[in-house]
Amino acid sequence: MFNFSLRAFVALFVFLGVSSVSAQTKVVVIPLGDEVSLLPIIYEIGDTGPAGGKVFYITPGSGGIHGLEAALIDQAPAPWNCDGTDVAGVDNITSADTPDSHSGAANTPLIAAACGGAAAVAADYVWPRGQTDGFLPNKEELDLLHDQKVAGVVGSFASFNYWSSSEFDSFGAWYQYFDYGGQNDGSKLGTLGVRAVRAF
Repeated sequence: MFNFSLRAFVALFVFLGVSSVSAQTKVVVIPLGDEVSLLPIIYEIGDTGPAGGKVFYITPGSGGIHGLEAALIDQAPAPWNCDGTDVAGVDNITSADTPDSHSGAANTPLIAAACGGAAAVAADYVWPRGQTDGFLPNKEELDLLHDQKVAGVVGSFASFNYWSSSEFDSFGAWYQYFDYGGQNDGSKLGTLGVRAVRAF
């Protein structure tokens, strides 16, 4: 199969050859394969994402090529787990105003391996198009998801409160109120809602 540069060269060569044979103006269309797949797909908030979820965030400066999508439904409610354990590699965030320096994609495998629980539930989710790279959002990503729930972009939230992958301390983790907004820290033993997200 030709790569893109070789395809362009062949198309130009054939076009020039055809043009020199005839004095008439004509448009020559030469199918050289699946050219559409070479173009990036541009997403907007509310679109169906590449894994079949709902796009709820577009990465600034990416032109709609990168962002986050959420699963269309909740996964099973679960505790955060690891009560009394400070998970290695995961920040302790003791203030609601302090952002998590790690994404949910970075936190989730660490928490899932050490604790199972909500992080493992999110990581085990199989997306509509077969992907298995979902994660439990950190508290900032979860807040972005809540914003799009309020805007009516993402729905089917069955729980009032949802876990984030952001740890408070060895006994607590951050969760989001999905009924009226805001975040708080709560006991890792509590069973709360889980909604997987993924990056694209």
